[in-house]
Amino acid sequence: MSKEEKQSKKDRPVHLFEVPERLADETNVKEVGLITLTADEELMCFKRASGNNAKLATELAKASLYEVDGKKLSAGDGSVDSFWKDMDPRLRQLVLTAYTEIHAAKEDDVASFLTSRKLRAG
Repeated sequence: MSKEEKQSKKDRPVHLFEVPERLADETNVKEVGLITLTADEELMCFKRASGNNAKLATELAKASLYEVDGKKLSAGDGSVDSFWKDMDPRLRQLVLTAYTEIHAAKEDDVASFLTSRKLRAG
């Protein structure tokens, strides 16, 4: 990753999500932070997934996972993969859901966009 990419990742807003208390007590994780991905980062995830949609979802969520309880995670030092591997499956599901929440258009926006379709000749 280039210096510019690292800098831009640091400058992006971090979406912080509090882990529900019961699950936080069981996992010792209180808060996760995710960032929105750039088109280049998404492309890298597509390449790593090699056409496997289940793996794609995981790669996208892992790439978006920026910090846990204020501690930065990085693919470069293996901390993201290590954390993901050891993470409670319920917490993995929450991170996947959080990724979708910050990256997907809202349902009413999708409906509005799709109903706006017009047709014209070439």
